[in-house]
Amino acid sequence: MFSEATTIQLNEDFSVNDNENSGTNRMQKAHSLLTREQNKLFEAKDNKKHMQSYNDNDEYDTKKHTSFGLIQSCSEDKPSFDETTEDYDMKHNSKNPQMQDPQFPAMELFIRNIGLLQTRIARMENQEEMNKKKSILNNKVVNEQEYAFSLETSVDMSIYCSRLINSYCLKDVTVNQLGPREQEEADELFRKGMKCLFDNKFLEAKALFQQKSSCDPLYALGLGIMAFIKAIMTFNDDDIGLATNTLKMAYNISKAQIDRATTKKANNHSLWLAYLSNFVSTNQSGLPKDVTSTANSNRTYSSKNKPIFISNGILRATVVKAECCLLMAMLQIMQENSIGYLKCGINLRKAFNNYAIVWKEYKRMGQEYTKYMDRDTVSAIQFGIGSIHLLLSTLPHKFLKSVSNFGFKSNKQLGFALLKLCIEAEGVRSSLASLMLLAYYSLLCSLAPQLYSKEFILPAVECLKNTQKEHPTSCLFFLFAARISRAVGNLSLSTQSFTFAIEYSRHEWAEHAISQLIYFEIGFNLAMQLKWQSAISYFEKLSKVVSNNGSDCWSFAFCQYFIGACKGMLGSNTDSILAFAEASRLLESSGQYQTQNKSFYVDQYVQQKVEFYQKKGYQDMDLCLPGLELLLVWNAYEQMDTSSLEECLNIVQKTLELIYERERADYKIRLHELIPSVKPPDYYIQRASLLLIKASILNSLKRYDNSISSLNWIIDHKQKLKSETWIIPFAYWEAGITSWGLNDYAKSRRIWEQALSCTKYALKYRLNVRLSLALNKCDEKDVTIVKEKKQKGLSTNGRKRMPIVRC
Repeated sequence: MFSEATTIQLNEDFSVNDNENSGTNRMQKAHSLLTREQNKLFEAKDNKKHMQSYNDNDEYDTKKHTSFGLIQSCSEDKPSFDETTEDYDMKHNSKNPQMQDPQFPAMELFIRNIGLLQTRIARMENQEEMNKKKSILNNKVVNEQEYAFSLETSVDMSIYCSRLINSYCLKDVTVNQLGPREQEEADELFRKGMKCLFDNKFLEAKALFQQKSSCDPLYALGLGIMAFIKAIMTFNDDDIGLATNTLKMAYNISKAQIDRATTKKANNHSLWLAYLSNFVSTNQSGLPKDVTSTANSNRTYSSKNKPIFISNGILRATVVKAECCLLMAMLQIMQENSIGYLKCGINLRKAFNNYAIVWKEYKRMGQEYTKYMDRDTVSAIQFGIGSIHLLLSTLPHKFLKSVSNFGFKSNKQLGFALLKLCIEAEGVRSSLASLMLLAYYSLLCSLAPQLYSKEFILPAVECLKNTQKEHPTSCLFFLFAARISRAVGNLSLSTQSFTFAIEYSRHEWAEHAISQLIYFEIGFNLAMQLKWQSAISYFEKLSKVVSNNGSDCWSFAFCQYFIGACKGMLGSNTDSILAFAEASRLLESSGQYQTQNKSFYVDQYVQQKVEFYQKKGYQDMDLCLPGLELLLVWNAYEQMDTSSLEECLNIVQKTLELIYERERADYKIRLHELIPSVKPPDYYIQRASLLLIKASILNSLKRYDNSISSLNWIIDHKQKLKSETWIIPFAYWEAGITSWGLNDYAKSRRIWEQALSCTKYALKYRLNVRLSLALNKCDEKDVTIVKEKKQKGLSTNGRKRMPIVRC
């Protein structure tokens, strides 16, 4: 995505010391350089249209034949993304040429030349023609020597429509006796499958993995990775269950293969002793402890004084077991509840113990490890241990403390180093390691952009540039490119990247999942640009997809609430009230908000807001800004441009003045009427919400001093905000950001720790992750809180018959 010269320029421009004064310049330079490089990259002239046609005289090869046909882009007669999208304006801004949206003619050229979509369609459409040609060849009675070519075995098309998990029997699993070099040659098919997976050829990757998935743990893991990627995009219970079952299948196959190879009791005993030694041992470095157990001492050397190691087949199956536990832990962390975090910690520990067995053998082998272990197993260790450390750093603080009680602590820098080593090795897991790094960067830049954007923008851009060389059209990496662009503040580029991601996934296995995710992301981008009507259209499409398919992967109620919030921002209170009522009906009919399901953690917030509006009889809709409140909850103001922030600030100020006018009118009645029937004005919740939005906007504008009064008012009146329990912890978060901007780091830590003590409020786990990341940042800066001694009164210091002294 980015050229080498631009990366050098980025490194030179950002080589200044990391302080608060240079932080704004760093983000402005990142924004300008990203936009400039994108414009350079996409200024190619598409003066030719390439079309390859099938040659009827040639034999058809189903494995190698590819049609690089012309695919209509967004600029042709057939719109490739969405024909009904008329509200989204990507035209040139003549009033402000600096804010004009970048154009992408070269990307359209990529779509024309690569022909990913027509390749899939051509295979299916020409399957019948291919079968006819084969039948003609079979009917001809011709000598075999007359043919100077051979037909390769074609891919079974029935596999494309088969289930992801086929029936398997553990009794059919055999011992893997291949050596390292033989294993690398045998795994070439798996490498092709992983390349197809990241090149948007999901069905072809599935077909390749299923060929050996019933007997080889690595190929079963490939299916698990596919199901895992889909599950983390949809948050659907069915997809998460399918991914979990597929990973359990790979785990059982690898365990059966290990059990077949370790038939002797001594070997089995030694492996379990190594596992238990890792479970009870502590190591501050974050790596497995380099010790040799007494159980392994009898088999360390042979009679000829040559070292004996665990076979490569067992080591390969062990890392597959570990990777299955690692991916299941990632699925469980998405549940965003206490049980999910607990299961995640257990699976991470189990994964680390399995990785430790292979790591110890790897360290014992020394410099000659290539003689005893294949390179893909080595990269698996690097990917696994590195990912575990990054995942641990994102856990909430109280769960992280419980995990550390087992003697295992996170080391973020070690995680970065191991994942980068895995990427540089260019093994079978290099693309997966890049995906892990980009997911980590985008997560931190979206949850806590005030603390991490300056640090991770450049590494994220560098990682994207490297992945584009290997997979230039991967829809998965386009998703992260869009999120990184949004973190920089380039929302137009982010929206176009999301558009290309769905373009490359059409007519593929993950098209449905990616389209839903992108509808949500683009809708939020448009809301951040204050294009409320365009945002409504995307969330209407998302809600229509959810309702038509009967899927619970996205909260239907939240979609309706978002639509109502956008209509409220447009001043259409009647339509907004109808949308809120529909959201309430959906929640009451299904009871989703009571389940606290990981996919519907926002439904509790939606139900709370709708009940508040209903309690007031929807009479105070003019005093609320639900759309800006959603941007506050998602911490989106930090990623918006200055003009949009100033506009939001004006809207908030006008609404606050409207509340003041209402209060003055109510109190005027009480000046002239004795014991009036009208209740005293009670606009504490409305004012608190607006002041919190105002404080967040001021923090994003770096006007930290101006936000102090708003936050103090909220905290001083917290007894009046008991019905909206989410306001106080979010106010503590913004207060910590204010203190951080004023360089009072110790006060920020004290406020954030106070926010962690808040319980039983909507969006709790989402904010807890954000607070955990903030406290990790404090740990990196060695920010500690000095507890002052309580001043005592008169005392005898615990002694009798002594004169009273003052302490």
